Amino acid sequence: AKAVEVMLAKGQEAMQRPVEIEFAGSLKAASADRGRRGQMYWLQIRPIIDRRESVDDSSTDAPASQLILRSGTSLGNGITDNVHAIVYVRHDTFDSAHNPELARSLRELNDRFAEKGEHYILIGPGRWGSSDSALGIPVAWTDIASARLIVETSLAGYRIEPSQGTHFFQNLGVGYFTIDSSGDDIYDYRLLESMPAAYDDGRIRVVRFDSPTTICINGRTGKGVVFKPGYGPCSKDDNSSLQ
Repeated sequence: AKAVEVMLAKGQEAMQRPVEIEFAGSLKAASADRGRRGQMYWLQIRPIIDRRESVDDSSTDAPASQLILRSGTSLGNGITDNVHAIVYVRHDTFDSAHNPELARSLRELNDRFAEKGEHYILIGPGRWGSSDSALGIPVAWTDIASARLIVETSLAGYRIEPSQGTHFFQNLGVGYFTIDSSGDDIYDYRLLESMPAAYDDGRIRVVRFDSPTTICINGRTGKGVVFKPGYGPCSKDDNSSLQ
């Protein structure tokens, strides 16, 4: 019981909210040298979502003029409004043959965000985290850990079945969007291209807003939106945060 208490306490400290865990262990008689009775391991850990943090259903139906992104297939629940930057893969220069190189570039960018304690929205084609680089950019979680929203998009001639978060734990305070260009989803790529770049290596571009964007995900309906700065809010509870 004491070991489980330590695991729960450490998990709550790391995620800044109560957590639930799955664990496994092996028990044995105390060894003569160190007095150990066995070992315990985390199998899964995730925050306990407060369902009172509700997103107004009408928010995900906001006019397209107010939105940067809208997804009818999203993962997560809640609101975050402290993200000023968007990191996205450019359409006109994208070539899946260069996906491993893109992963390395994203790792370097993520390190810069982490050093400053900043977060971003990450947008790109294919399946994020795929071990097959032909299907998506093969990033590991540590390569993009400062992202607060991960978005998978499709491109003409490059339509890959979305992962919908299966390559990463989607319950680490990160939202997940799938954008289907053939449906009612929205991705205002032109807006991002029209903005001055904080970083541009020809394949990856970073843009920053003076005011933060607002990310809203309705975990009940599976709909999510990203408002342009100055629009929103979308919560019935001003203290909500993305789960």
